[in-house]
Amino acid sequence: MEREIQPLLGYNINVISHFIQNIYNEKLSEYGVTHSQAKVIYFLAKYGEQSQSELQKRLYIKASSMNGVVESLQKNECITKQACTEDKRAKVIKLTSKGVQLDKTVWNLVQEMEAEIGKGFTSEERQVIVSWLQKIQENLKISTGRT
Repeated sequence: MEREIQPLLGYNINVISHFIQNIYNEKLSEYGVTHSQAKVIYFLAKYGEQSQSELQKRLYIKASSMNGVVESLQKNECITKQACTEDKRAKVIKLTSKGVQLDKTVWNLVQEMEAEIGKGFTSEERQVIVSWLQKIQENLKISTGRT
């Protein structure tokens, strides 16, 4: 039985993800942030201040990884972290004015990347691909118990 990895869906998604992550990290390094840090900035800009655990759930990462991301953003003065008034154990994360400005810059990079990723596809084809990827996300959320 001959085995081939190239036709496998998971393999190809992983390769694409790797390329995208590397390109984002390269472009974002000019601004002193990583792809993970940029996603935190995005979620804070979109949804406002949040607890660290809420952000962790949105990013699907472990608490230890979240701590590192938050510490780096705090060190770079992109966010503030304070104890929650209702629950002193919880930490509330909020964008600073520097973080708000960085969000605008990062969003421009995201749009440039989207144009590059979608090159050669019609708008309808991009919509179909996104719907298929979202279906895969749902399949994996169910199988991993993440909702």
